[in-house]
Amino acid sequence: MAANSSPILLDGGMGQEIVNRGGKGGYGEWAVAALSEDPGMVRQIHCDYIAAGADVITTNTYGTTRARLRHAGQEARLADLVATAGQLAVEAREKMSAEHLRIAASLPPLEASYIHKFALSFEETVAQFAELMDSLDPFVDIWLAETLSTSFEAKAALAAARGRDKPLWIALTLQDHGSCVLRGGEPLRDVLGGLAESAPDAILINCCTPDSVSGALPILRASGLRFGGYANGFVEIPASWEDQGGVSQLAARADLTPDAYAEEARGWIAAGAAIVGGCCEVGPAHIARLRQVIDNECEAQA
Repeated sequence: MAANSSPILLDGGMGQEIVNRGGKGGYGEWAVAALSEDPGMVRQIHCDYIAAGADVITTNTYGTTRARLRHAGQEARLADLVATAGQLAVEAREKMSAEHLRIAASLPPLEASYIHKFALSFEETVAQFAELMDSLDPFVDIWLAETLSTSFEAKAALAAARGRDKPLWIALTLQDHGSCVLRGGEPLRDVLGGLAESAPDAILINCCTPDSVSGALPILRASGLRFGGYANGFVEIPASWEDQGGVSQLAARADLTPDAYAEEARGWIAAGAAIVGGCCEVGPAHIARLRQVIDNECEAQA
């Protein structure tokens, strides 16, 4: 690997890191509670990822959708909460004097994670993605539409980003344990083929087990797009998953240490991944170890 081809290192999970530091983790609560009750925690998590060596941090907007905020009785505060999340990321960058750092806007599933049946029409989905983009535009450098379970969501995010002057990265979530099928049931290869006419600036796999990221890499590489991945540290997402039940339904792996996760990501980089990082249950210590791996690999091959 040439020195100038060093992979971009994303941060790790935000929502689960908030929970692990004592914050609320229920449906509609991550963004509302943390942004309203303890913004300093959110800012500090950003700072910890910057200190760990991340090249990109992601706004705490995974929970700031109309559906989630409506459930929490806070829908009227959407624009304010989104702007607060953007501002906290900017403040962290300034506090850490990390001028090189880029900020990605988390554009999440608008209704619930890991589902494939939607109440919103395609036009409504585009409009709500665009609403988030409009609010986050002053604060961010990259649009990151993440944890998308269907081509429907990916195409809506692409439509919402059309004509904007920032790159769009699409992150799809796959079924766990080595699957190359989206959680909505579509084969990854078919989804990528359907995005060919309006391709994103990068295609990623996220919020699934590391072996699903690994299994998808040949398909991603064949697409010709810039690609990468950031896995979660859960045992699995159960078939009985109910988004409004929150993360209390999920068990974290005890074996996915920073060293173990770094070994998984080392394989992704060797396969050509240009962007790596972590999702839920992958914290600052994991990102710091990944930074070491990336730097050591680049130094060895410089």
